[in-house]
Amino acid sequence: MGRPRRRPLTRREALTWLTALAGLGGAGVCAVGGVLSLLIGRHRVLPTQTVATPTPMPTPVPPPIVSRAAWGARPINHQARNERGFYSPENPLGWREYTGDLAEIYTTVVIHHSYPIRRDSGTMQDVQNAHLDAQGWADVGYHFAVDGKGIIYEGRNIRVRGANVAGYNTGVIGVVAIGDFDNEAPSLPQLQAIMQLVLWLRDAYTLTHLAGHYEFNPTTACPGVNMKPYLAQFAAYAGLIRGTGGYTPVPGRRALPAPSPCC
Repeated sequence: MGRPRRRPLTRREALTWLTALAGLGGAGVCAVGGVLSLLIGRHRVLPTQTVATPTPMPTPVPPPIVSRAAWGARPINHQARNERGFYSPENPLGWREYTGDLAEIYTTVVIHHSYPIRRDSGTMQDVQNAHLDAQGWADVGYHFAVDGKGIIYEGRNIRVRGANVAGYNTGVIGVVAIGDFDNEAPSLPQLQAIMQLVLWLRDAYTLTHLAGHYEFNPTTACPGVNMKPYLAQFAAYAGLIRGTGGYTPVPGRRALPAPSPCC
C-alpha cells in the first residue's frame, strides 16, 4: 500500500516563503525559523467541506534543472573499483537500477555539502571527478546538486541508487549543496533553490523524511556546521520528518561503515 500524497505547495505559498527568506538574508537562522513557523501556522486546514467531485492531484512540476548533457557529465564507468558491475545478490554494491514506481522506493532526501570543493569556485564537474577518480564510484553519487548561484543540476539518474550515504543508499535521494560549509556559509539563492527542490521531490516521490548525511554516517560532519541549522527549517516547511526513520533496511544486508570522512 502506497504512502499518502501530500498537498503540493501552491505557487503563492512558495513565493511567500522565498520572499520572506530573502528579506532575512542577514538576520540569521533563528529569524528564518520564526518566519517559517509563522507561514506554516497560516496554512492550517480549514473545516471539511462537502464537494461534488474530488479535485485531481496536480502533477508536480520540477524547478529548472541543468541536464547532465548541458553541464558535460563524464560517461558512467561500470568498471569502477568501488561500484563495479551491476547489482545482484552476489554483487550488492554494484550499479542498481530501480524498477517499478519510485514513489514506493524513495522515502528520504539527504542533504550534503561538497567539502572541500568551495561554493563560488566549485563546479559540477569537480564533484563528479572527485567521485569517479578519488572515491572509485561509477558516477557522481548524488542525484542533484545546487551551486552557490542557486542553479540546480541533474546528477545520477533518479532511477539509479545513489552513492552518498554509506550502507543506506537504497531509497535515499542525495542532494549536495556545492560548498565547504564548515568554513563558509550557504548563499541565499542556494538555500532558496534547495527548498524548491525539496518541495518538488517531496511531492514527486511522496517522501516522508529529510536528513543530513551525518545522521546516517556519524563519522562525517557533512553537510557542515553552517548548513546543519537549516535542515530543520527545510523539513518543517516541507512537512517532512527530520532524521533517518524513513529508511527501510534491505533484507539480509548489514549497514556498511562510512568509507570516507565526508561525502
